[in-house]
Amino acid sequence: MSPPNQVTMIRLLLSPVFILFFFLGELAPSLGFAGRIAALAVAVLFEVTDLLDGYLARKMGRVTELGKYLDPLADSLSRFSVFLCFLAAGFAGIWMLAVLFYRDSIVSAVRIAAATRNQSVAARSSGKLKAIVQGAAILLVLSLDLARLAGSGPASLAFDAAAFWSLTAVTAVTAYSAVDYVAGNWAVIRSLKA
Repeated sequence: MSPPNQVTMIRLLLSPVFILFFFLGELAPSLGFAGRIAALAVAVLFEVTDLLDGYLARKMGRVTELGKYLDPLADSLSRFSVFLCFLAAGFAGIWMLAVLFYRDSIVSAVRIAAATRNQSVAARSSGKLKAIVQGAAILLVLSLDLARLAGSGPASLAFDAAAFWSLTAVTAVTAYSAVDYVAGNWAVIRSLKA
C-alpha cells in the first residue's frame, strides 16, 4: 500500500476510536473530560491526514485507483462519525445529519455511475468548500464543548447557539455541494439506462 493510502487508512481506523473517546464519560464518568480532549485530538488528526494524503499522492506521483476510492470513503466515515456523536449529544439535529448522509450517498452513486462508463468524477470546488466548512465547524464545536466542560467556555445557551449556527452552515454548504455534483455530472446520470 502506498504511503498516501496508508495515511488515508489512519482516518478509517480512527473513525470508531473517535466515537469511543467522545463517549468515554458514559463508560467511565471520571474519564469524560479526558475523552473529549482525546476526541478533539483525533478530529485534528482527521483534518491533518486529509490534507496530508492528497499532498503526498501528488508530490510522490502516487495517485492510485485505490486512493481515489479510499480517500472519499475515509472522509465520509470520519466526518459522519463526528456528526453521529454530535447528534447523540444533542449538538445537531437529525435533519442536519440527513443532509450529510444523503449528499455523500448521492456523490457515491454518481461516482459509481461514472465508473460504469469508464469515466471518473473529478473533485469539484464545492466538495473542497464542504470539506473546509465541515472541518472548521467540527473543530470549533469540539473546542467550545471542551472549554464549556472545563468551565471557561461559553454558557450552555451560548454553546447551543454556536453549535447550531456552525452546523447549519455545514448543512447548507453540504446541500449546495450535493446539487453541484448532480448538476456537474448530469450527462453521466442521464446516460444510465433504466
